[in-house]
Amino acid sequence: MKPTEKQYFHDSSLLEFSATVVEVKASERGDCVVLDQTAFYPTGGGQPNDTGSLGEARVIDVFEDDANIIYHVVQPVGSIEPGQNVTGLIDRGRRLDHLQQHSGQHILSQAFVQTCGAETRSFHLGSQTSTIDIELQSPSDDLMRGAEDLANAVIFEDRPMRVHLVNDEEAALLPLRKESAVRGKIRVIEIENFDWSPCGGTHAARTGQIGLIAIRSYERIR
Repeated sequence: MKPTEKQYFHDSSLLEFSATVVEVKASERGDCVVLDQTAFYPTGGGQPNDTGSLGEARVIDVFEDDANIIYHVVQPVGSIEPGQNVTGLIDRGRRLDHLQQHSGQHILSQAFVQTCGAETRSFHLGSQTSTIDIELQSPSDDLMRGAEDLANAVIFEDRPMRVHLVNDEEAALLPLRKESAVRGKIRVIEIENFDWSPCGGTHAARTGQIGLIAIRSYERIR
């Protein structure tokens, strides 16, 4: 089976699409539908999956296997069968929330690098708040405020955010904030004159779409 074409790679604002059903199968997670292409984002990279619908069925979970096949867990599977053309609809509110938070993380991570040299080690996107683990020996209110102020300045400037699909050689020439864990076809998110980062998640088209970044709290974990 061929890898699923990821439409959200090119356009994170895409909320409705048509696709052909490749496979329908049962799994431990429920009935799964594989499409030739999809705008649904699967859980990964600290970002939860999209939800929505395929035809009359609700999409409650989306995941990707090691062969880059994306599975849509649906309820009920109903009359969906291989070869059928289906229309997919993405839940707008959830998609918007995720792309705002994920784009905001890219900005805040670069702000930490620029203001105090703190690299991001991990990121988790939640329904109420998101967390970023950074390498910083002595966190303080002033350091947090400095990073937050820079991040919000970049948002206020409404800078363009661009998607680049590059190979290994092209990626090596870019000022990436972190090395890509992917080889071959690499997706890079550029924030104009601010950040370049390899990422497979959904993102805003401009920083102004993100809204306000607020650091609610911080703690040293080790």
